[in-house]
Amino acid sequence: MSNVIAPQKVAILGGGMGGLTTAFELTSQPGWQDRFDITVYQLGWRLGGKCASSRGPNERIEEHGIHGFMGSYFNALPMMSDVYAALNRAPDQPLATFEEAFLGSNFTMLWEWQNGGLQPWPVRAPSNDLPPTDGSYYKGVPTAILAILNEVEAMLTMTPGVPKVVDLCISALIEKARIQVETIPLSEGPNHPLVAEIEAARAFIYDIVRTFVPPAPVQGAPADALRHALLTLDFYAALVLGTLCDNVEVNGYDVLDPENWSDWLTRHGIHAATLQSPVVMTTVNICYQSPNGDTSRAARMAAGCFLNWTLRSCAYMGSLIWSFAAGTGETVVAPMYEVLKRRGVKFEFFRKVENLCLSEDRKRIAAIEMTVQATLKDPEAGYHPLIDVKGLPSWPANPHYEQLVEGEYLRATQIDLESYWNGWPNAAFPHLKTPHVLREGHDYDQIVFAISLGAVPYLCKELLAEKAAWRDMVATIPTLQTQAMQLWFYKDMYELGWSEPLNPAENELALSATYFCPPNGNAEFHDLLKWECWPKDNQPKALWYFCGLMPDYEAPPPFTDTDYPRRQSERVRAQCIQYLQTSIGTMLPNATVRANNPAGDPNGLDFDLLVDTQNASAQGVQRFDSQFWRANIDPTERYVASPPGSTDCRMEAWGSGFENLVLAGDWIYTGLNVGSFEGATMGGKLASHALSGAPALHTIIGYPVIPRPQISLDRPHAPPPTGVAAPPTLRRVA
Repeated sequence: MSNVIAPQKVAILGGGMGGLTTAFELTSQPGWQDRFDITVYQLGWRLGGKCASSRGPNERIEEHGIHGFMGSYFNALPMMSDVYAALNRAPDQPLATFEEAFLGSNFTMLWEWQNGGLQPWPVRAPSNDLPPTDGSYYKGVPTAILAILNEVEAMLTMTPGVPKVVDLCISALIEKARIQVETIPLSEGPNHPLVAEIEAARAFIYDIVRTFVPPAPVQGAPADALRHALLTLDFYAALVLGTLCDNVEVNGYDVLDPENWSDWLTRHGIHAATLQSPVVMTTVNICYQSPNGDTSRAARMAAGCFLNWTLRSCAYMGSLIWSFAAGTGETVVAPMYEVLKRRGVKFEFFRKVENLCLSEDRKRIAAIEMTVQATLKDPEAGYHPLIDVKGLPSWPANPHYEQLVEGEYLRATQIDLESYWNGWPNAAFPHLKTPHVLREGHDYDQIVFAISLGAVPYLCKELLAEKAAWRDMVATIPTLQTQAMQLWFYKDMYELGWSEPLNPAENELALSATYFCPPNGNAEFHDLLKWECWPKDNQPKALWYFCGLMPDYEAPPPFTDTDYPRRQSERVRAQCIQYLQTSIGTMLPNATVRANNPAGDPNGLDFDLLVDTQNASAQGVQRFDSQFWRANIDPTERYVASPPGSTDCRMEAWGSGFENLVLAGDWIYTGLNVGSFEGATMGGKLASHALSGAPALHTIIGYPVIPRPQISLDRPHAPPPTGVAAPPTLRRVA
């Protein structure tokens, strides 16, 4: 035996985007193999967390919901560019480059309640020359305000019917404002001259609004476009005024978070009509901020989170939205897995974390208890999780049973290894019931807890009992259930009645975030059909996604209630059918029963338009059973909300309170503090920084440069670590 320097063993618990980003950042450092030995432990057979997707019947892409990147994902987009560079696919392979995999789009369809119904509000944001591969240009508030000024200028040129006096007034303000923002420090806050300029312009515009926008607005494209422009101007005025008057440049966003978003906008003078418009509601809709997931209640969101997200959204790189050229699993998750596997990161699938056990002194995690869900027939070969679909590495809808000792039993029973309510392992396989325990100093030196917040009450009972900060976090930051469905149609979107012409050369997508609730987000992704395998005589022409919240007022039942997932799935099925029977006609009038028959329901879906390869004789609503829907109910699937007062309870990556435990995910304190791929990316980068000192904090775009404020005096926040947190460990090695 001899003393040698060995790498620290890092156990990353959870293969969602926070965990994968942590592994990617650690392995992007020169000589990382000398410092770290990394293993990712993952429930079930696939990676991706809330962004996981797989292939179902006809190799169709099946998602947890609607996924894509905002152009303001200043960390996630450049990271995926780096992933594709490291992936280094051959030019003739599908999605060989970042540019092929991520497609910029500037169109969104908003829906506005007018005259007793929803009316379309098409929005086309101007593109810009900023590459999505480098978010370092974003410098916070100054960048966002300049981006708003540019967007307003572009909007004026694109809006018909703008009175010349308004055009001249706003143009002069924009020119002057640019100079003021670039030459006068925004630290002047309420004393910044831009405040007086905007207040004067706003008073002038209000007079114009009263003149040109009567209480019952004249219908028609020019009148609507003018009204939309004026409402948007008022919204931007409230954002900029509030940002300056509350001196966000000096004080940061966190101090605003005890206040609700709508109260903050009202305090800064937003017009009542603007506050009710979809241009304001977009952020709280796409960020799922309804209390208890109940969209019949008014959204509640911390004002600082709302402002930060919205300002960032205005300062997008290249395009407002970057959609995926294939499913999320193929475009994002599989490439990350392939790169990490190639670099030497180890993956242990079928590992369900059950409990984190504290050391006797209560300062460290002494052990991690796991359930081994399945064992491999060839342990030396490891588990090979991917399948090939038209040249794309993809994730199957079920495990590769042929690789598993228990595979045939799992295939026959269709036990869902991703469900906490699966009753597995059962008495048929007693060897799986013995907990698999990882020991500190032997199996790991450092832990990255990258499992979603919804699982913390189940997996971290000892930590919750030991630390008030953990209890406050769980009590204050809610997690919400979501639901999703996908529909495959025989007719294309225009045949179904979509009215707004879209430009495929600009990758314009039918994407909405303010439609009827609860699944108020919807998108049409017919371009994904080319990656699926449909019979030549039974091919869909349109693919619609719907996603939204699901009310959640009762505590979920014990995990021994194995029928719970079925009941929740049936609940989603019933809600989806009801939704389609009452809400489809506004968006797709030619998809209704009446549109396809001499007489019938003028608003409900004609279910016979759905492609059904499973049951050729199915008619009407029976055809829905061949579509895809899911209830995202598991602790690891729940969306993390950002209500007022919650930011102060988010713990830092390095602030777990336990010496060998680092946190990662969109639920920790990132500065953005909103559930999203961007938040998870920032969380993973911060976890890597906590372990290694890299990446440097100033390179994590949007992480606050000012110290985190102590909003609650009895809740101290952990300052960033200094130096390298994880040097090599001295071990005795044979």
